[in-house]
Amino acid sequence: MMLSKIVLCVTSKQATVGLWRLGRLVSCSAFANNESGRDEFRQFLQQHPNVPIHMIADAVEEDFRLETMPHAFGGARHEMVERKLNQLYRNTSYRTAQFIGREADKRRDDLFLFMSLTNPDIVAPWVTAAEELQAPLAGVYLLPMVSQLLIKELKLKNADLLLMTRQSAGLRQTYFSSQHLRVSRLTPLAGMDERQINKLYASETEKTRLYLVSLRMIARENRLHMVFPTVEYVDAGVTQQLEQTQGVSCNIIGAAELARRLGLSTDLLKRYPDMLHMHVLARYSPICNLAHARQTRHYQLQKLRIGINIASVVCFTGAVAVAATNLFTTADLGRQLQEAAAQTRQQEKLYNEVASNFPKTPLPGNDLKVGVELAKKIGALNRTPQRLMQVVGDALDVQREIQLNRLRWKLSDDSNAKDDEEKNIAPSDNAATLPSPTHPSGLYEIGFIDGEISNFSGDYRAALASVNALAERLKQNKAVEQVVIMQQPVNTSSFVNLQGSTLDEQAQQLPAAQFKIKITLKPRSTT
Repeated sequence: MMLSKIVLCVTSKQATVGLWRLGRLVSCSAFANNESGRDEFRQFLQQHPNVPIHMIADAVEEDFRLETMPHAFGGARHEMVERKLNQLYRNTSYRTAQFIGREADKRRDDLFLFMSLTNPDIVAPWVTAAEELQAPLAGVYLLPMVSQLLIKELKLKNADLLLMTRQSAGLRQTYFSSQHLRVSRLTPLAGMDERQINKLYASETEKTRLYLVSLRMIARENRLHMVFPTVEYVDAGVTQQLEQTQGVSCNIIGAAELARRLGLSTDLLKRYPDMLHMHVLARYSPICNLAHARQTRHYQLQKLRIGINIASVVCFTGAVAVAATNLFTTADLGRQLQEAAAQTRQQEKLYNEVASNFPKTPLPGNDLKVGVELAKKIGALNRTPQRLMQVVGDALDVQREIQLNRLRWKLSDDSNAKDDEEKNIAPSDNAATLPSPTHPSGLYEIGFIDGEISNFSGDYRAALASVNALAERLKQNKAVEQVVIMQQPVNTSSFVNLQGSTLDEQAQQLPAAQFKIKITLKPRSTT
């Protein structure tokens, strides 16, 4: 129930307890500072479980010290502050420090206000009562620290401000410099009437002024601005005397004005003098908690539990939103599917109506389908000698001494197919066979080149070199898979008889240097 708060103001005589919900006071009561009063307080906590408790301590036993420390950040600053707190306040665990700012000199040291409740017994019984019920104690705060929230709520922006309030514990004087707390004093009012209290205003103001001058917080010529946020009547003669004798300016904020600014009733402020600070603490985030982490563990666990619950709610809400979106999407897709099915049935109906008027075909539809597929396959296997002619032409353009006599192109599923017109051709040593067809068509494009060396003069060595060069040039073409020389321009077989005479060269007529080459092209790209 983080929207609700219990604010407890503890003094040496009593504890004033209020319950706030959404920043508005719901109930308020006071308990005596004895065992009976604490039993009533336990009953009050049992009626409002899991509500965070903010405790204000208003006592004379408090200490404020303004100290400078070397400028540091993060963990180093925290360690220095803890070490200083241990030095200043060894006998109490209710202590803290507030960072004020940095000094204006060259070192720019950090300025801290160290404070503590030097008598822990004032709040210890009430803290113990809360721990026994495992109530979430959010923190313990000194009343002067809560006064910083009060001057912000009342929009008091004077540089040197002395706030004088009437509390149930006595007369409280708190000095602020640039809206930052410097020091505070509490004077008990037990056994005093209003006439004595009015005299006390002047004497206590003088003491406070001399105290501030001695601490060099203000100069003697400085003019203090005093504010009386009070629900009691303050004699105008008192403020006039203070302005004349103490050199201060006074401003009285009456009960009606306080009630209007804070949203409280005048009778409630008069009945509970501590309500002024309690209400401000309930509406704003507190600062400078004195309580140890051990004492606020139930509050921290509650915040963690609430955070987990909030995260669970967010996740559940997101899951519900996603599920709802999926349901709407599914419903929309189902509607679109039904519309598409209806349109399909409509189109089928229209097609059947049109198809009923089609002329009858002599062949059934399946046979026509098979015929179309065969035609497509035949078209895919369509081949022409153009690629072979391009390959041969590119090679012959370079070797002009080659004369082409015959070019035959053949499409066969046998990689070792032979020329049908070849006769008694001795196979060359370079002859080779190709593996089984692997390309999609299962057919090889094979070419046979019959040619001779033009203007042959009898130099068989040159003729052989020319034919071999032609074969190598054909192999270099990217479209060629294999080149085989089927017949060389000279028969190099050892089984052939040698005939002729070298006596009469001119009488001999040189035979033509003829050759035959077989070319196998690579399969065509299927892309």
